[in-house]
Amino acid sequence: MSSKKLPVLLAALLLKVTSSLAQGGPAPSQAPPPDPDYQEVSVPVPRAVSLIMDVAKVLTTTDSKKDKIQDLVDRRRARSEKQDQSIIITIPKNKLTRTLGLVE
Repeated sequence: MSSKKLPVLLAALLLKVTSSLAQGGPAPSQAPPPDPDYQEVSVPVPRAVSLIMDVAKVLTTTDSKKDKIQDLVDRRRARSEKQDQSIIITIPKNKLTRTLGLVE
């Protein structure tokens, strides 16, 4: 992936996080099926960005049964074991994203 696409993907990430914080987001078990007009893209990011994403996901969960701090520690431990610092972004398949080369 070229470095020219990174600012666009980071902007999409910021919009996704702010919209999910504003809406509260659906519970993970209630996630809708993937839309064929969207494509999921895995983007490698620095550790700080993945940390922010993990904190945002833990803070916005509606599951009150889990301890949020322990859930965050578990997420970070799993990422460290897998050596995976990438995030998954859902991008719409439209003329703009095809022109930018973000989707097929």
